[in-house]
Order: sequence, then structure tokens, then C-alpha cells
Amino acid sequence: MNKKSIIYIVLVIVIAGTVGYFYLSNYFDSEEDEINKIYIAADFPSALEKVEQGRMSQEILNLSLEDLNKQYRKLQEGDHIYIRWVNVGILKKRFDDYQGAEKAWLRATDYAPEQTLAMGNLADMYLFDMGQYEKAEEYYQKVLSMNTSNYNYYVGLASLYRFNMTEKAHLIEGIMTEAAEKNPAEAGAYYLYLAGYFAREGNDIDKAKYYSDKTLELNPELEDQLPKL
Repeated sequence: MNKKSIIYIVLVIVIAGTVGYFYLSNYFDSEEDEINKIYIAADFPSALEKVEQGRMSQEILNLSLEDLNKQYRKLQEGDHIYIRWVNVGILKKRFDDYQGAEKAWLRATDYAPEQTLAMGNLADMYLFDMGQYEKAEEYYQKVLSMNTSNYNYYVGLASLYRFNMTEKAHLIEGIMTEAAEKNPAEAGAYYLYLAGYFAREGNDIDKAKYYSDKTLELNPELEDQLPKL
């Protein structure tokens, strides 16, 4: 390798390192600024709009702002970092600040990647609030690979395929029967879901009857929730 090539490679490494340094510096500076800021209602125009439209009371807005600033104070103190970021995300979602909620839950996930609460919140928000279906699928799959006992996450992924990514609707039965096998104490709830699905969008009365029968075998108290066939 000649001298000119070596100098070129060194320059590339230096430039890449400098860009990375400034990127990370800006990231951490913005996080520090966010934590140290005192938030007011004007920071959340969507929340103010909800108050004007009667979808949120002024009292709830005020209490939520107070709680948000409390969560940030606790972050400054290094107190229960993961749950503080989860709480920040919940409060910002309440204000319809979905990007702020996303950022908070991603920070929680970065801080404690073995925990699933923030991941599940992200999956639900991507599906039901932001319409980002590929991200919703990614996070439901992540959380279910770590937590196989949460009914809501299975229903979330099944709902995604049922109503949005309908080209994958054929996966619903497998998802819910696997969930029933992994959670035998709640298997009736998963079979109930399948009975309703096949009676409606699934368009298969035989399977609807089959899963209705399995539901009743496990939990007769669910009879009034079964589809009328």
C-alpha cells in the first residue's frame, strides 16, 4: 500500500470519528436538555387542542404536566431510570406527542433491553396510533420472543394481520394456537378469539364452531361471548 493510500484511509477514519463524536454529542446534549427542561402546556399543542375540544379536562392536563416534570426530576436524580422513561412515554402519548413517546420508550429499551414493557408500548402505538405497521410487527415479534405470557401482545399481532397486513392473515391461527399451548391457563381466551375471527373475517364456519367448542370445554363462562353461529 503506498503512502498516499495510507494517508487517505487515515483521513477517512478521522472524519468518520469526528462525525460520530458530534452526532453522539448532539444526541446526549439533546437528552440532557430534555431532562432539565421545565415543561408547560404550550409545549404540547395537541394536548391544548384536546382540552379545547373537550377530549381532555384542564385538570388532567395540569396534573399530567406536573407528573411529567416530576418524572424528569427523578431522571436527573438517576432514580429508577427504566420506569421513568416508560412513564414519560405514557404521559407524552396522553398529550398525543407520539414522537416524544416513541423517543422515551426507545430510551427505556436502550437502558434495559431485557425488559418488555416499553417494547410492548411501542408496538401498540405503532399499530393503533401511528399506523406504522412494519414497526408494529417488528416490536410485537420482539416482545413475544421475550414474553410469551401477555395476551394483549398476541392479540395486537393478530389484529395487525387481521385488519392491516391482511396478506399475513393466514398466520393468525398459528399465532393464537401457539399462545394457547404456551399459556394453558388462558387457552380459552385464545380459542375465543379464533372463534370470533373465523366467524367473521376468517369466513370459515367449521373452524368457528371448532374453536367455539374448545372454548366451552375450557371455560363455559365464556359462552355469552362466543359468536352466534
